[in-house]
Amino acid sequence: MRELRSIFLGILLVLGAFRSTISHEDQPLSKIAIHKAVFALDDNAYIKASPSILGMKGQNSDWLTVEYNSPNPSVDDWIGVFSPSNFSSSTCPAENPRVYPPLLCSAPIKFQYANYSSPQYKSTGKGSLKLQLINQRSDFSFVLFTNGLLNPKVVAVSNKVTFTNPNAPVYPRLAQGKVWNEVKTFVADNTFQLHIQMTVTWTSGYGINEAEPFVEWGPKGGDRTYSPAGTLTFGRGSMCGAPARTVGWRDPGYIHTGFLRELWPNAMYTYKLGHRLFNGTYIWSSEYQFKASPYPGQDSLQQVIIFGDMGKDEADGSNEYNNFQRGSLNTTRQLIQDLKKIDIVFHIGDICYANGYISQWDQFTAQIEPIASTVPYMIASGNHERDWPGTGSFYGNMDSGGECGVLVENMFYVPTENRAKYSTDYGMFRFCIADTEQDWREGTEQYRFIEHCLASVDRQKQPWLIFLAHRVLGYSSDLSYAVEGSFAEPMGRESLQKLWQKYKVDIAVFGHVHNYERICPIYQNICTNKEKHYYKGSLNGTIHIAAGGAGASLSPFTTLQTTWSLYRDYDHGFVKLTALDHSNLLFEYKKSRDGKVYDSFRISRDYRDILACSILVRMRELRLIFFGILLVLGTFQVASSHGGHPLSRIAIRKATYALNDNAYVKASPAVVGLKGQNSEWVTVDASTCSAENPSVNPPLLCSAPIKYQYANYSSPQYKGTGKGSLKLMLINQRSDFSVALFSGGLPKLVAVSNKIAFTNPNAPVYPRLAQGKTWNEMTVTWTSGYGINEAEAFVQWGRKGGDRTHSPAGTLTFDRGSAPARTVGWRDPGYIHTSFLKELWPNAMYTYKVGHRLFNSTYIWSSEYQFKASPYPGQNSLQRVVIFGDMGKDEADGSNEYNDFQYASLNTTRQLIQDLKNIDIVFHIGDICYANGYISQWDQFTAQIEPIASTVPYMIASGNHERDWPGTGSFYGNKDSGGECGVLAETMYSTDYGMFRFCVADTEHDWREGTEQYKFIEHCLASVDRQKQPWLIFLAHRVLGYSSGIFYAVDGSFAEPMGRESLQKLWQKYKVDIAIYGHVHNYERTCPIYQNICTNKEKNYYKGTLNGTIHVVAGGGGAGLAEFTPLQTTWSLYRDYDYGFVKLTAFDHSNLLFEYKKSSDGKVYDSFRISRDYRDILACTVGSCPSTTLAS
Repeated sequence: MRELRSIFLGILLVLGAFRSTISHEDQPLSKIAIHKAVFALDDNAYIKASPSILGMKGQNSDWLTVEYNSPNPSVDDWIGVFSPSNFSSSTCPAENPRVYPPLLCSAPIKFQYANYSSPQYKSTGKGSLKLQLINQRSDFSFVLFTNGLLNPKVVAVSNKVTFTNPNAPVYPRLAQGKVWNEVKTFVADNTFQLHIQMTVTWTSGYGINEAEPFVEWGPKGGDRTYSPAGTLTFGRGSMCGAPARTVGWRDPGYIHTGFLRELWPNAMYTYKLGHRLFNGTYIWSSEYQFKASPYPGQDSLQQVIIFGDMGKDEADGSNEYNNFQRGSLNTTRQLIQDLKKIDIVFHIGDICYANGYISQWDQFTAQIEPIASTVPYMIASGNHERDWPGTGSFYGNMDSGGECGVLVENMFYVPTENRAKYSTDYGMFRFCIADTEQDWREGTEQYRFIEHCLASVDRQKQPWLIFLAHRVLGYSSDLSYAVEGSFAEPMGRESLQKLWQKYKVDIAVFGHVHNYERICPIYQNICTNKEKHYYKGSLNGTIHIAAGGAGASLSPFTTLQTTWSLYRDYDHGFVKLTALDHSNLLFEYKKSRDGKVYDSFRISRDYRDILACSILVRMRELRLIFFGILLVLGTFQVASSHGGHPLSRIAIRKATYALNDNAYVKASPAVVGLKGQNSEWVTVDASTCSAENPSVNPPLLCSAPIKYQYANYSSPQYKGTGKGSLKLMLINQRSDFSVALFSGGLPKLVAVSNKIAFTNPNAPVYPRLAQGKTWNEMTVTWTSGYGINEAEAFVQWGRKGGDRTHSPAGTLTFDRGSAPARTVGWRDPGYIHTSFLKELWPNAMYTYKVGHRLFNSTYIWSSEYQFKASPYPGQNSLQRVVIFGDMGKDEADGSNEYNDFQYASLNTTRQLIQDLKNIDIVFHIGDICYANGYISQWDQFTAQIEPIASTVPYMIASGNHERDWPGTGSFYGNKDSGGECGVLAETMYSTDYGMFRFCVADTEHDWREGTEQYKFIEHCLASVDRQKQPWLIFLAHRVLGYSSGIFYAVDGSFAEPMGRESLQKLWQKYKVDIAIYGHVHNYERTCPIYQNICTNKEKNYYKGTLNGTIHVVAGGGGAGLAEFTPLQTTWSLYRDYDYGFVKLTAFDHSNLLFEYKKSSDGKVYDSFRISRDYRDILACTVGSCPSTTLAS
């Protein structure tokens, strides 16, 4: 059976190879039988070129005139341009010492017929040509040939021509780095993560033995810095076959790549390329500029160009006499004309069609220089770059001309390890670029890469998911595909369409077929959406595009009109994607000849549409009915455990005006924060109402207040006198405030106060530290009113008492979600900035302040803060960790929380602030602030925790009150997030802190065996080195282990249904020490336990192996308490119906102290200690011993 399958696959691959050979003309230079050339020099013939020196003004391309005369002219005489000028047999490789090499064995770099611009040549023997040359690291000569291309004879040879500096650095090509704005770091699993922003690759004639290459660069108009460059080259022996290693070979020079790091998002930079010769001389290129990439998820206008199969053409008309790539210059010119409206370019394969004639790569990089030197020019590998028999390419044809990928992988940088397949993020886009010249089918490495790329994107931040590849793996009506009945590469969509559907890929764009075609949103050959030009909501499938008409000769369509083909164009053109924001994407197809739009569509949707189930998901619904019953129980538990949000009690949409001239309300002082402080009521009217139904008048008020209080709260006489006053604390929230007096059951607006404002409402406020992806990195996140069009955000920081440096910050914001978050609870969140402070010294003290440089050069500063850098993983030092869940926020002035729902929140916060010198890191494991869709409350919360979060890393986990909302992909179908659906906080991660490894799960997404999260959890637990990090802690919001909470007890699970059933074997196998949860608002500690049985009789001092995991509920951070069951379970060691938090203290690698402290007084009410050495961790346990060692 295997043999039959192999035979069938071989047939398909032969068809693929055949298709590629019939769809393209030969490389023009391959028509010249240069190895058959003979000398027939004639003293009466001549050829000369002028001027002999080119580039006198520093340019890298120049025009010259070639004049020639022949006493025996013919119509097939031609002019060849050679470089180096010495084209004698000395350039031929010695392949067989007994056979004389040919007289000429290097093809010209370009050619033209002698009568091209001199029609009288046949009769007069005289002619001239205007030719354009580019700087290619050597001199040039011109040869007059007779006898045609197949049996050429050399009649005359010209003088030599050269550029002023043939070795000069030329043709820079920008490319995205591996991460938008981070530096190279070493991570704990012994792999390298390269975090680079923008790369610059260029070519020169200077090797590392002659000069040092570098880039001089900096912000436009600002200071300049130097970045060194790496240097690569390759020899003839690296080529896989002819013509690349024979007549097509030409020395490629030296290829340099410099890495420009820590760029400011969307900022303009200038740069130039340099070489410092060893005699101290500097050689410079021209100066160029580029705009740095946006922060991933950044909401700004982002414009992307995509095309395939462009190739190169000669402006002087030479070479391409067969018009093979005649559309190439038109495409290039249109892109240059529109360059101010382009942010990044993707050229998806069949780059320049050198096909083994190496000189053509210089021609191509010179042609695209105005584009590639200004915006990232990202490439994919095509058959004309990669394919060659016996070299590992998926197809066995000879389309690369012997290059077999060497040229493309050296001439252009892409952010990957193997230079073929990669992913890259650009603002709101995630691009997954496949390599169709390598096997992509299920089970292959590339298939796994594609799935990981599609699965790992955060669609809240990057809603636009684009798949790119050279060959058509989706759908095409091209004749070459139609004749074999596949309408695509055989096996293409069969393997990949379930991934596109599962991960809701928006658009898949391909090249290879030289035309343009757009397919409907499609899955399994069926259109999933009837729209053609304006898609609202979910597509239910992927839109497929063929965009291979950028320049190479066109490919005909089949005459059959397929049901899924919406638009076809037999012409040259390219595609443009414009992300207007997170909800709106514009697609345009433009023709190369005029740059006008000939086809377009638009997608409008919000985050819920991406999460909505698709055809693939619906097929599983029947199987999930039983599981749904369990989730309803989970939803019921949540609903019964909390009160509603205080602001949700106000029917603000029913408010009416009942203004009374005799009533008043006023606030003082009118200006607050005069001393720079950020804490000391928002104008609400119908103008803030979103237009949801144009036929219905909006309510008079449709934004909830940010806080409220009863008029008699501090004025008990108010009912009798009608007079009262309140002391209220306001925090800086990027706008002014007003206070309104309401009366009645349904609110009636009686009076409105004067306006109040902070001195600078837009000021940067409420910094939150967090661990970075590596131990020596700290991130700072803060909020301000300054967008990227107003100011540049950054952090000024350094060692305490030492020098200061600036690190740029990325900027994010978001728009309305679901009710109440998108209705009465909506409030503009401002701009959220994050900066990365890198290469920190372990345990060193640093100071920092956050800043914004306005475009008028004014600086806006925050207060100054300080933090201690994290210890090195495994470092033996005192390390103190605080953990709690469900804290929420409370108002110091008594407002809002009239129902006492989170009244202990302030107690917990105050205790942590008092003990801050004895805390190194904080974990808040879900149910962060209980905003529940009232967005203003997030500001209140970040202001409340500022003294903590600005000083130590404040790590969070996602809870039901941040994530859950029906139809958005959350594991539970309730409405606990109030429509936020995770936009404000969503997590699943691991982090190391000294001797600790923390694995933080997201209980609002499926954690069961077989899921992505289950694999993540196992990898996190399995990858830790317990010699360095003996203390392994599992954290999650909902209780996946054990709890005596009443709502878990009544359904008999004593935890989330299916929680420990899936995970306990992992906790046992990897010897997790402690698992800590929130969600139930009390404190409880279990014995070390496995499969409901205590594995250790100790209660407060554990020596040696635990044999199980200690489970702790620590959800009493502040929200209303949850009752225990009266049933006393055998595994419950300590319960407390009160507010508090947990503290872990690692004294060293052998001793850990656990403490439970009450929020009311900060005293310890429960504790235990673990003492052991590394051998105890290695000892087998019930779940990890070989079966023969277990007791019968």
